[in-house]
Amino acid sequence: MNQVMDKVQPMKLRTEKLIIMGLVLGLVGCQSAPPVVVPPKVHPPKPQIQKPKPPSPTTAQPEFGYPPLQSQTLPSTPLPPAPAQPQVALRDGHDIPLVQSLMTQGQQQLQLGQLDNAEETFDRVQRIAPQFSSVYARLSEVALKKKDGATAEGMARRGLVLAKSPQQKSGFWQLIALAGALQNKPDVVNEAKGHLQGQ
Repeated sequence: MNQVMDKVQPMKLRTEKLIIMGLVLGLVGCQSAPPVVVPPKVHPPKPQIQKPKPPSPTTAQPEFGYPPLQSQTLPSTPLPPAPAQPQVALRDGHDIPLVQSLMTQGQQQLQLGQLDNAEETFDRVQRIAPQFSSVYARLSEVALKKKDGATAEGMARRGLVLAKSPQQKSGFWQLIALAGALQNKPDVVNEAKGHLQGQ
């Protein structure tokens, strides 16, 4: 056992020496070095560059070689009147076969008292032919039968804007008078009567 101890002791000493040397070297490496002073950078002054002024639109540009423009006054002659534009008649869509078919279907539904179905049918016509004044008269009639005076008046007024003949306008004013009476609005009724008497 002494032999083993004799071998272990020198190894132990060697290990301790190695550890101590590692610590000493580590401490030497951690020493702080003297501070390095970096001189400040000196930037040379920027040269002043003058930007050339843009030439005015009437000044000749030498690279093109054009002479400068002289200001001139034009003689004042009146322009001829513009030709009258032809009146364009908007198609109201009444001659579209689907519109005719739906109007007939909606009239039948209205006569049978199927107010919701009639309203849906006339709404389809309105989407297909929004310039067709008769569809607004039918929608106003449906609203009157449903006791909805505000909608009846609104539809009649929209149709009135699109009405072409005095008979159509008279019919819309009658619908407006009925809608005003349903809403207890004497001013609307009087307005409608005034237009009906004036025709």
